[in-house]
Amino acid sequence: MSDGLRRERLQHEGLLLEKKQKAKKLELRIMAFRDTVRTSLDPYIRIQDLKIDIAFEAMTELVSAHLKLTELLGEIRNIKKALGKE
Repeated sequence: MSDGLRRERLQHEGLLLEKKQKAKKLELRIMAFRDTVRTSLDPYIRIQDLKIDIAFEAMTELVSAHLKLTELLGEIRNIKKALGKE
């Protein structure tokens, strides 16, 4: 393998690691938003006391983070494929 190809492979390995770290952070955010939605819509709280505004905001963020994660996982899959890891 030439130095140029080796360098390019290392760059892709670094990019893969960076994207995996971003994906992990997004997964943690998604879990936090999910938990906020659950807490805000507690089935044992009176309907009048539900925190609908908080649930709505958390759900909006949850959807956005999930879309970003889905896109990021596609990029990770493509990089892995290019590196022959899939």
